[in-house]
Amino acid sequence: MSNSSDPDTAITFFLALKQNPKAVQKLERIFWRITDPDSSEYQKWLTRSEINKILTLDRKILSAVKRFLRKQSFTSVELIGTDVFAIKTTIRQASEFFSAQFRPFKNTKTGRTIHLADSEMCLTDEISQYVDFWSDFYGDPIINREVTDLSKKRMIVSSDGNGTDAPTTQIFPMLVPQFVLSYYNIPDVSKTGLESDVSQGALEFEGQYYSEQDLLKYLQEVNITSKPLKIKHILGINDPSNPGLETMLDIEQLVGLNPLAETWYFNDDVKNISSDDIFTKILTIFELDDLPQILSISYGGPEAGLCTVVPSCDEKIVYLNKRYIIRSNIEFMKLGLRGITVLAASGDDGVNSYLSDCTNTIFTPNYPPSSPFVTSVGGTSLVNIKYNALQDQPPACTDIDPVLMCVSSGDEIAVSIDDNLFANYTSGGGFSNISSQPSYQKDAVNHYFRNEQRYVNKIPEYYPPSSMYNRYGRAYPDVAAFGVNSLIVLNDTFGLVYGTSISAPLWAAIVSILNSHSIKITGKTLGFLNPLLYKMAKECPECLNDITVGNNKCTRTACTDQCKGFQAACGWDPVTGLGTPNAGNMLEYITKLLKKKMNKTEYN
Repeated sequence: MSNSSDPDTAITFFLALKQNPKAVQKLERIFWRITDPDSSEYQKWLTRSEINKILTLDRKILSAVKRFLRKQSFTSVELIGTDVFAIKTTIRQASEFFSAQFRPFKNTKTGRTIHLADSEMCLTDEISQYVDFWSDFYGDPIINREVTDLSKKRMIVSSDGNGTDAPTTQIFPMLVPQFVLSYYNIPDVSKTGLESDVSQGALEFEGQYYSEQDLLKYLQEVNITSKPLKIKHILGINDPSNPGLETMLDIEQLVGLNPLAETWYFNDDVKNISSDDIFTKILTIFELDDLPQILSISYGGPEAGLCTVVPSCDEKIVYLNKRYIIRSNIEFMKLGLRGITVLAASGDDGVNSYLSDCTNTIFTPNYPPSSPFVTSVGGTSLVNIKYNALQDQPPACTDIDPVLMCVSSGDEIAVSIDDNLFANYTSGGGFSNISSQPSYQKDAVNHYFRNEQRYVNKIPEYYPPSSMYNRYGRAYPDVAAFGVNSLIVLNDTFGLVYGTSISAPLWAAIVSILNSHSIKITGKTLGFLNPLLYKMAKECPECLNDITVGNNKCTRTACTDQCKGFQAACGWDPVTGLGTPNAGNMLEYITKLLKKKMNKTEYN
């Protein structure tokens, strides 16, 4: 921290007004009906205007807030959707508005400077009764909720064949799309085509940019034909000369597995008014008329916000942080109501956060993977690996570097730093301390605890005490997929990367293929997946590969005797969820389900 912020510095902050509880409850009732595959209303998605109509606030409240904001002489005031104001102003005016002083803080990773309140921020009584919370300041944990790259990935092999931090004699297993397609029984749409036009997208943060040149080089090396992203699908700020590792990983995973989908890239919102946090990004994206049918998110942070790093959190900070999560959940629900699937990487620090050294007395769940309204994706790795026996071996297997060998088979286990040479992270999972456990997963979670209880007393060192987690919170992840040794091209350089941010776009590409069949049958996308996934796991065990080996007790940097965590088990577990995909079997199951529902008159 330096001295006070320059009073003439331009900033944007957001005021979220209190929503009508009855309207939110109505939306949630609709949400659970139209996402339930057993309901006659399944897939009856709402439009943006229909959702906003339900949430519209009383005109008197909006008028009162608008009148007050006009008096402040802000640079601009814009209503986003039904209940959030984006306010462009200066530090001087913000200081007067909140009765607080600000100091600049520069994020050394992104170069972005934020302005942090050094005292409690207060609103005048004239509008405080209408305001739920405000964002993009440090005074509360939800302010400056700076998302962090979940995967702290490294480039382990460069284009000149020299490993950056490993002996050159070390063999590195490399996962290419042909192996992933085969292992997970994914239809190869480059050969079969898609049943319907579909779209998929990646949501980026932290100034992560997209390079068409890198994507084309990647596609050439893995022998896949696809078109570059359309200009109209590159939304927000982009600098192709400075591509980001996270962005290129997301896009290359999506396009590599479903090259026929229209792929989108989001950085900042189109109007460039959102900050770098989950709530405002999802809020502004929802307000777009045209959206991809699937969004993959590989970022997040501790659900507890700044309560994980400050010495103590008073009741107000805890309350405001909870409000941030609740309102963000509503934004995810709104996307689901439009039939949009959101997948989120579960994190790379096991049951802890990237700040933990395993000395905490309670676990630190991650957000947004702990949201009940997203599909959370954990990571797996491989043991007993065999190489270079792919049926359709791409040039990457021989052209890049002799230390890279294409994986052709292996056995999946949960990713953990303590037992995998090639993955410096541990797949995230656990239980939310804020969101309650949704009904779609209660049976699966109860089964896990019933099954595991018999082992707790016999080998207690393998199981965490119940005081460390919220047994009745939203449990995550829901599913898992490969999270190690994925080929990437970044800045014209080949490399391997790891992290659950491989796993989320991998699942997103699969779902976009499944969507093409759903659209052909019902004319609708699959939308929010979780009720379908948990039903599928019960009725079609062969649709998911159950991962029963591994744990998530370590972080990405620590694995000591103090570290506690959960064990993988038969059925759902808080390490790899329901398991990894068998896409062919999933497709067969979904096709039968949807055709059966189409034959029922109440579904039409």
